[in-house]
Amino acid sequence: MPLPSYPPDLSGEWAHLHRRVRSTFTSSQRRGPVPGAEPGASATDDGGARRSASPAPEPTLTGVRDVRALGAIGDGGTDDTGPLQAALDGAREDGGGVVWIPGGTYSVQAPPLRVHANTRIVLAPDAVVRRDGEGTLLTNGDPGQDPPARTGHGRILLEGGVWDGNGRRVPAPASVLSFAHSLGITVRETVIRDVPGRHAVELVAVRCVRITDVRCEGFTRAREGPSLSAAVRLAPARAGSGSGESGSGDDTPCSDVTVAGCSFGPARTPGDGPWPRGISAHGAAPGRADGDVRILGCHFESCSAEAVHAFEGGRITVQGNTFLDCAGGVSVVSAADAEGPDARPPGRGDSTGPPSSLSDVVVSGNVLTGTGGLPAIRCTGSPGAPVRRVTITANTVSGTRGSGILLESTEDAVVDANVLSRVGGDGVHVRGGGGLRVSANRISGGAAYGIRVVARTRGLAVTGNGVDSLDAGLSVTGSCQDLVRYGNDLRGSGGLDDASPDPVTDPGDLV
Repeated sequence: MPLPSYPPDLSGEWAHLHRRVRSTFTSSQRRGPVPGAEPGASATDDGGARRSASPAPEPTLTGVRDVRALGAIGDGGTDDTGPLQAALDGAREDGGGVVWIPGGTYSVQAPPLRVHANTRIVLAPDAVVRRDGEGTLLTNGDPGQDPPARTGHGRILLEGGVWDGNGRRVPAPASVLSFAHSLGITVRETVIRDVPGRHAVELVAVRCVRITDVRCEGFTRAREGPSLSAAVRLAPARAGSGSGESGSGDDTPCSDVTVAGCSFGPARTPGDGPWPRGISAHGAAPGRADGDVRILGCHFESCSAEAVHAFEGGRITVQGNTFLDCAGGVSVVSAADAEGPDARPPGRGDSTGPPSSLSDVVVSGNVLTGTGGLPAIRCTGSPGAPVRRVTITANTVSGTRGSGILLESTEDAVVDANVLSRVGGDGVHVRGGGGLRVSANRISGGAAYGIRVVARTRGLAVTGNGVDSLDAGLSVTGSCQDLVRYGNDLRGSGGLDDASPDPVTDPGDLV
């Protein structure tokens, strides 16, 4: 699936910024001096042209700043907060520009660093920006402003190097990167590691976000007890939310967010653990929920909760990802049914507006292996807030201890052409809702029911499935209505248990 481009009003600015940085850094700066060449010597490239092996001069283009030229040392011990912030402030004074961070380890002992609109931060591959003081490492906007006043601190691009949360040495809970109330955020081709208790990338009321080819490595629990922190977190603007700034909060949601080609895996730092969640999207007030969220081609490993968790939103696509040894896979839950600190506070937005619900959810082409006791794929609503228009297709689930696919209070859902093997719970479990189709799935080695339908489900078609399970291959309770079932091969299962009234069964099932 091709990634959407930036809106037209941003594309020209990004193209201009790209030309500026390429024209500023010569090929020798990008690749380094010729190995073995003496200072001042020259070498011939493959095309016969001659290029100097001596260090390139300092950039002279206005708006491009090398932090070393502003006094940064990069030795891992000297406090480089001042020079790094000076480079970011200089870009702001110019109306935008490029901040270049050469190789080295830059200690930020008085975070946060603050980045403003139209800024590109480029880290060399061997550059590390390390959090050595309490607080978020980098955020957008000015201190002390309410979130609405920070609108416009967007068109920000971060790429390369490593952002180190240093959670083992500075355990106070904090995010590494945090952006709020902005349009146009890109984080790409970087590593974010050792995050203490919160998030690698926190997004609050942002639009047009691209997080691509980012490795999130390592999570440190900042306090005792369970944690449901996510490496990438999307949230609406609420009082006190985002970047540690205060503000009234206006329930502005996130929208147009793509996370692609990223990995969320075990820590490389001794003592760190895996992420509880890889990506979490939180809902806003009814009618103002997160929308157009795409999670594409990512890898999730050893998450201690659901690797992907979303509630209260619309147009959510989870496609082509791999999940290995996570407690749960993909979970989308309506806010009315959500529990824990991530749910919307009671009373906020409940008195007016349409009922809370998730809608237009696609979970397609994912591979989930070794899932723990939570369902591999879960869509959960409630009678007053169903999950609407759900497509779960062409996923492969193997070796899960819980259910393979769980649907609760969903409307207009399709579960089609999935392959489930060695499932500890039910292969497909449907509880309530209506207008559902379960077709052409292959379920083998099931320890419980193959397909189980309960709780007054209505308008369900179960067709063309092949089931091998310990209990009944298809079980439907008497409270379910308007069942259509035919063409299912249940011969490798415990048989058929259909107590529904007047099911349509032509041309029949194989039992």
